[in-house]
Amino acid sequence: MTSHTAILSDFLLRAEIKRQIERYVEAIAASSEPAYHVSHDRAGDTLYQPTPLAISVVQLKQMHDFIVGLDDEVEGEALRAFQDACRCVGLECSPLVGMVCLNESEDGYLSPEEALNWFVNSVRAYSHAPKE
Repeated sequence: MTSHTAILSDFLLRAEIKRQIERYVEAIAASSEPAYHVSHDRAGDTLYQPTPLAISVVQLKQMHDFIVGLDDEVEGEALRAFQDACRCVGLECSPLVGMVCLNESEDGYLSPEEALNWFVNSVRAYSHAPKE
């Protein structure tokens, strides 16, 4: 039998994750920055400089798992934008590198930083999409 404390704890955790998603989508919509600025050093190696929109893989996975668990029962523009962006980008969880997605030509994976940049752009696009 599940205790009332466990049910309440799960409810509060889900409410906090929902609020995190809403705040993150609001931050994305209020900014034009990517999650990471991309540059290259003299040797040609890629450098990633995080912006305030960069979040940890653990936090993104928690929000992703929450939104995927809702199926199509998403209420609110921010949650819908987040869910649509997850579907558009095709985020996956890899135990070795964390959250990744295929590149646009679908012949390789983006780095976690590039995946988050694409995800941020998708959230931004879906948060401004006209309502149906």
